[in-house]
Amino acid sequence: TIRVELVPNIMKNRVRCPPEGMPADWIDSDRESIVQGNSNMMKRLENESRYPLKFPLLGISLILFGKGFSDAVITLIKVNIDFPGASLTTQFQGIPVLAIDIICAIAGAGLGLWTWKTMK
Repeated sequence: TIRVELVPNIMKNRVRCPPEGMPADWIDSDRESIVQGNSNMMKRLENESRYPLKFPLLGISLILFGKGFSDAVITLIKVNIDFPGASLTTQFQGIPVLAIDIICAIAGAGLGLWTWKTMK
């Protein structure tokens, strides 16, 4: 805290900025570069805080697309080389497994594209 009786003396003796602006020799270049760096960091943090779900959604879409696409390719390869037990008509709870894989790949690609386009 500051003593009230000191305030008028401090105000009277303060250095005033010239009316034409601050002279260049008053500017500390090291401090200016730090302020600029903080400004860039603040912009990045503001962008990240604007869309906090961007990277989690991109991660989920990558997993969905990867699972669906890789399983579909593996199933097709197994069927083509006559792997024992591999079939395109295999079902899981009444739904063809290949259809589940294709739906996962489409959902992952769709979620990824939507996230990428809307959360810039």
